[in-house]
Amino acid sequence: MKTTIKTICILLLFINFGCKKEIKTIIKYYKSHEKSRANVPFSDAVQVNNLYFLTGQIGRNHKTGKLVDGGIKAETKQAILNIQEVLKQHNLTLKNVVKCTVILSDINDFSNMNSIYHTFFNDNLPARTTFAANLVAGAKIEIEVVAAKK
Repeated sequence: MKTTIKTICILLLFINFGCKKEIKTIIKYYKSHEKSRANVPFSDAVQVNNLYFLTGQIGRNHKTGKLVDGGIKAETKQAILNIQEVLKQHNLTLKNVVKCTVILSDINDFSNMNSIYHTFFNDNLPARTTFAANLVAGAKIEIEVVAAKK
């Protein structure tokens, strides 16, 4: 019992006095690489140390500015391609993604979305939350991700 209490006391001393080294948090805000998104009121990505928080992407082709035709499957594919493009700007890939949030305009589209999603995320399976809500621009899906640079 004395050894356990002594060990705890040593650990507490270490925590209180040995870990006073201040760790500096790096935060960077990145505007879009797409000219069509140069004036949007948000960042495409925010870096906090080695984590990258990406703005949600819908199935909009950024070159044309329009949602892709073809319903939930086509929009899911385009949203993930948009995410890949943003990740690429930071030397990241889908393999760096650790968390996805998927928002569907209709929860009944879940299995069709999942069939496309799984073609992009098959080796690494990020943690994921999926729910339904009203989306902007008539989109059927919006996906946001958090990626970690190794």
